[in-house]
Amino acid sequence: MSDFNQKHNIRIAFGIIILSLLLAILVGAGLVTLFTELLPNLNSSRISLLSMPISTIIIGLPVIIYLRYKKLSISEHLRINKISLNTFISILLISIGFIIIIDELDRIVYTLFGAPEYLQDIVEQLKIASIYIGFIIIITTVIIAPIVEEMLFRGYLQKVLEDSWGDITKAILVTSLFFALIHLNPYWIVQIYILGMLLGYLSWRTNSILPGIILHGLNNGFAVALNNAETVFNQYYNWHEHVNPIWIIIAIILIIFGFKMLNKDLENQS
Repeated sequence: MSDFNQKHNIRIAFGIIILSLLLAILVGAGLVTLFTELLPNLNSSRISLLSMPISTIIIGLPVIIYLRYKKLSISEHLRINKISLNTFISILLISIGFIIIIDELDRIVYTLFGAPEYLQDIVEQLKIASIYIGFIIIITTVIIAPIVEEMLFRGYLQKVLEDSWGDITKAILVTSLFFALIHLNPYWIVQIYILGMLLGYLSWRTNSILPGIILHGLNNGFAVALNNAETVFNQYYNWHEHVNPIWIIIAIILIIFGFKMLNKDLENQS
């Protein structure tokens, strides 16, 4: 690929990402305004919650439209490929272990720097006050967001950077950084960046965004569960505002075993 084509493809890729995010913000703001007029009795957090599924779906539309316009294969250019059962199991093990480690990292950050007020607002937004609210939260955070974000970042952007630069590590690191920055939360930037690197590695290693979707969905689902079942977690999982060391040890074992299983399965497939 020529230097011009490399730069052109990279500019288009980042342009689509930025357009996707701006479009989602505009649609989200429009929906909030509309719902505020139609449902004046609802508070602002519930109105924002109602707009989340639609604005999240909107994020994935520009890249789909672009690929269709260019008559390019969506599955190929977004890395939508099947994975084996053993790969699926190994990804589950890695995901569970990694989520526990990231949760402890979260707690260390909060211990060192405290939790700002806006994080409490996010926590309150993710409280399941009814079956209807719970459905919206789960469908958006556990299903829609992981699919759309992995499709856009690991499926599209990272693949463009890999093909253009020929440097897998650089492509993963840059995609992960952009992924962390767009979340606009300095208290989560390190955790999200680390998560992004693992998501990027798994997508490249398996040539599929499905492992990333699994890890991303489980991570978000764990956050929702942690936020809504504090009594259970305090009893069996927490230890002095941190993760119980036993769970940390289990997490490390799961990650090591999961990667061994993944590498063995991929070697058998090659």
